Amino acid sequence: MSELALQAYAQAAKEAYANSRSLHDEGGKASEWLAVSRRRIAALIGGSEDGLYFTGSGSEANVLAIQSLLNGAEEGKNEIIMGATEHASIRTYLDSLKSRGYVIKTVLPGKHGIITEKETAEYITDRTALITIQHANSETGLVHDIAGISRLAAEKKILFHSDCVQTFGKLPLEAESWGISALTVSSHKVHGPKGLGAAYLSPNMFWKPCIPGTSHENGFRPGTVDVPGIVSFAAAAAETVESMDREQEKMRQYREHFSRFLIKSQVGRLIEAPQPHQQLPGIMGCLLHNREGQYAMLACSQNGIAIATGSACHSGMAKPPETLLSLGIPEEEAHSFIRISTGRNTTLSHMEQVETILHRHCGAALERMTPE
Repeated sequence: MSELALQAYAQAAKEAYANSRSLHDEGGKASEWLAVSRRRIAALIGGSEDGLYFTGSGSEANVLAIQSLLNGAEEGKNEIIMGATEHASIRTYLDSLKSRGYVIKTVLPGKHGIITEKETAEYITDRTALITIQHANSETGLVHDIAGISRLAAEKKILFHSDCVQTFGKLPLEAESWGISALTVSSHKVHGPKGLGAAYLSPNMFWKPCIPGTSHENGFRPGTVDVPGIVSFAAAAAETVESMDREQEKMRQYREHFSRFLIKSQVGRLIEAPQPHQQLPGIMGCLLHNREGQYAMLACSQNGIAIATGSACHSGMAKPPETLLSLGIPEEEAHSFIRISTGRNTTLSHMEQVETILHRHCGAALERMTPE
């Protein structure tokens, strides 16, 4: 969490502690703080405050947004199109819908791992109810063509949801100008508190709540709203978006530095989009040449550096990330995957430490294999 977010949380926890639905003055104060935060975040994603609903996480936002849209979808439409690289929260939920008669179609990425309207259009029929394609992947940082897919969905009168958890605060989000039905974001990705997310459903969309009779968040989600957390979320989001351009430029410099290291050392290769606008620079998905990703992760961890071998939601799983397999990377090679994520507090010195560790622990095997 950023220092500003921590300060905002502490202040709101002291001054806006009441239930925002309560009718007494303290409840009214909490409701005002909540309304201001809702307006702030809605503006940051290019939406209207009438369409923003707070949740307990980005994953919960994904599930509630998708199901609420499906509840209001045209009767008789039972096909859902999803991207092959979707977050586990979407893949597992959509899989559960099969038992309720839904048909799930999976769009494989096109050239260079990008999903565009071209790949998506092939799966559309007159029974397609909803399309869900993430804005950017959490393991590779590849950015999909959400604006183009949204136009396609609008032309075909199909609902469209996008998981924008990875791109909020890193790329501009334009919910209404894109014509998107729904998008979802998460607090901790913008240096706010964990355990908070938000779903934006365009006020132009018809939807029905997952739990009828719910009073909080206009019926979108039950439970007392975490006003201090949301105030903190809004403060962190505003701070992150304000510094977005300069932070992304810093991430690009780190990425270029790491790319040069990989080429020179032959330790591994980056998974990378052909165009800068198709790549989040702060997510560096790398395939090592001579070591499994778990080995590199442990070596870094022992030196006080946290990297991943895939999405944190998959930690402990032996199978490599589905994202890599959908890109056509063989399973054996996919086990060599690591993900390095840079952020606001990352320095060039941190990157150099990572490079030193990888060269020491993952370049040795290469040196032994080189003929004398």
